[in-house]
Amino acid sequence: MTHHVSPEERRKYPRSKRGLNLPIEVDGPGILNHVDNISANGLLCHTIQPVPIMTRLQIVIELPKPFKHRISAEGVVVRCDRDEMGDDKFKVGIVFTRIDEKDQEKIQEFVEYTLSEKI
Repeated sequence: MTHHVSPEERRKYPRSKRGLNLPIEVDGPGILNHVDNISANGLLCHTIQPVPIMTRLQIVIELPKPFKHRISAEGVVVRCDRDEMGDDKFKVGIVFTRIDEKDQEKIQEFVEYTLSEKI
């Protein structure tokens, strides 16, 4: 008998709640509108234009209060799927390839907060 492991169980880091709508700045192709969810390993965001897989990006994210912390990281696009809902046409998954350990810790604190609080 085979045991199927869900993608959530395979994740090394938990993800924040969906629908956070965090602002994001990106140096690279495509216009990323907002972060849908984030983990210490990467993020899922929305864009109007598709972004090719393996595209390298410079990313800046402002964590909201009470954290008020600016994250600066490098990442690579690992997923770009069409999203039929709303005005944002694509869901873009980015894995961090370079991020400061302190920034990763702040993201983890933020994720734990979003999972425990009703925000």
